[in-house]
This record gives sequence, structure tokens and C-alpha cells, in this order.
Amino acid sequence: MNLIFGILSSILIWFFSIYISFHLKIPSINISDIFWWILFSYFVTDFFITIIWSLIHLPPHKQGKKLIMSGPYSWTRHPVYSSVIWSGTGIITLIWNSWIVMFSVIPVSFVWSWIAMKEEIVLYEIFGERYKKYLTKTGVFYPKFHK
Repeated sequence: MNLIFGILSSILIWFFSIYISFHLKIPSINISDIFWWILFSYFVTDFFITIIWSLIHLPPHKQGKKLIMSGPYSWTRHPVYSSVIWSGTGIITLIWNSWIVMFSVIPVSFVWSWIAMKEEIVLYEIFGERYKKYLTKTGVFYPKFHK
């Protein structure tokens, strides 16, 4: 349910950003075709690899039942959410060549942060101290690099 709410909210924010961009006649992003394709390829590849890798390590039937700390979950606690925030926004930004869409990453990340906070409260209740220790080792959306 959280994932669906997050995706729908992100899509709504992106479309609202596109609407604002067109109605305010904000200049579009001008980058070379080669650079556009490099960025687009990067975002699409990152998006799908992260989601597939995440589902391999934490299939839907194990969510909330088993604490997974391997694969992408060894880097961040919410790799799928990160993928939607950063790569999803990057893909939509490039498709629409919109500065406003690029800055929509801010409200999109607020939505996903709120979802992650609610989810982490539940996960702490389920997994207790193991989850608390996991929190110290991983970032929410960005990896934590330790010495």
C-alpha cells in the first residue's frame, strides 16, 4: 500500500511540475543529444537494476517477515524508494526537458521520506534491536560509508 501511494504521489508531483513548466513557459533544459542519451541510459539502467536486485533480495512475500541486510539493503534501507526518487525523477526530467521537473525531486523525496519513517516504525516493532543496529549501518536513501 505504501509503495502504491508513493508511486501515485510521485506521478502526481511530476505531472503537476510538467503542467507548471508549460504554463509558466520556463525554458527547457538544453543538453547535447549524446549527453541526454548517456544520462537517460544511466537513469533507466539504475532504476531497473536497483528494483530487480531489491526484489531478488526481498521478494514481496518476505517483506515485514524477514530482516534482509544483503544486496542493495546492505547499502540503503529503501533502495526501491531511492530508485523512484532519484532515477525516476531523472528519467521524467529528461523526457520533458524540464527544470521544474528536476526540482520536483524535493517534494518527491519528502513523500518517500514520510513513507519510510512510517515503515521504519513498524519494522522496529517487528525486528527490535536487530533493526536498530541495522539503522546505524545503512542510510535511508543514500549509502553510509564507514571507516
